[in-house]
Amino acid sequence: MNISKEVKNEIKMYQANDYEVDSETPAYVLMKKNTQSVAVHIILAICFWWICFIPNIIYYFMSNKSKKIMK
Repeated sequence: MNISKEVKNEIKMYQANDYEVDSETPAYVLMKKNTQSVAVHIILAICFWWICFIPNIIYYFMSNKSKKIMK
């Protein structure tokens, strides 16, 4: 796949910031970053399920970030 040097540099920049390449197509590269730990959410869900189980799960899925880099 022919990727310009500018796009390669942008991908490397995001990889240095803990993003991972999720998928690559001829048009773009999709990168994702999960900023939350699953273990912490499981512990919070077990200890405080009556207060924050549902909001905790919602926050976990909302904290997943993605970046689409056009080629």
